[in-house]
Amino acid sequence: MIVKTIIFDFDGTLVHLNIDFDIIRREVENLLIDYGVNPGNLRELYVLEIIEEATEILSNHNPSKAKSFNHEALQIVTKHEVKAAKDGEIIPGIPDMLKVLTFKGIKVGIITRNCSKAVRIVFPDIDSFCNVFIPRDYITRVKPHPDHLTLALEKMDENNYKYCFVVGDHEMDIESGRRMGIKTIGVLTGKKTRQDLTDAGADFILDDATKIPEFIFGKQDHSK
Repeated sequence: MIVKTIIFDFDGTLVHLNIDFDIIRREVENLLIDYGVNPGNLRELYVLEIIEEATEILSNHNPSKAKSFNHEALQIVTKHEVKAAKDGEIIPGIPDMLKVLTFKGIKVGIITRNCSKAVRIVFPDIDSFCNVFIPRDYITRVKPHPDHLTLALEKMDENNYKYCFVVGDHEMDIESGRRMGIKTIGVLTGKKTRQDLTDAGADFILDDATKIPEFIFGKQDHSK
């Protein structure tokens, strides 16, 4: 198997972070009400997309109010991400796995919807283990929007998606890769099941990301 570039998700794929998204959502929805936005119409979205959509709604009437809401809402998200990061842990074997890939000449990217501050609490030297690291605060539109993945690939000067993989524990990671025609690997170290990742369209599923070198350089069949 020829593989030149691998883009990894962070939370649930490389580290364990027990972020309470239900609390984040409730606090953001309360903030929406304070700003006069009905949260009912946005509840089907992920939290970051709720913030983005509400900011757009507010900006149509009051740009300064929209800016204030966006700042306060992201502060809520960051607060909970940092709190979770303090009790987070790198999944055993992940640093060695990343070292093996880079030693073998594979370009490694890490993209995440988390903020840089939280990431660096649990994985302080993350930049030493990848060619490019793009957290939420380095990009305008996060995955599954194509901009996030596209920027990572551009920074690694990778334009042949045939030799790329996206690795993640969530449906949105699989969606990110599929949107761009990139092969995807689902891992079972997050909260999603094998069936969830299969239904999302993952090309392959592994128990965890430490199996990536074996998957690439070995001869076993890891297809779902």
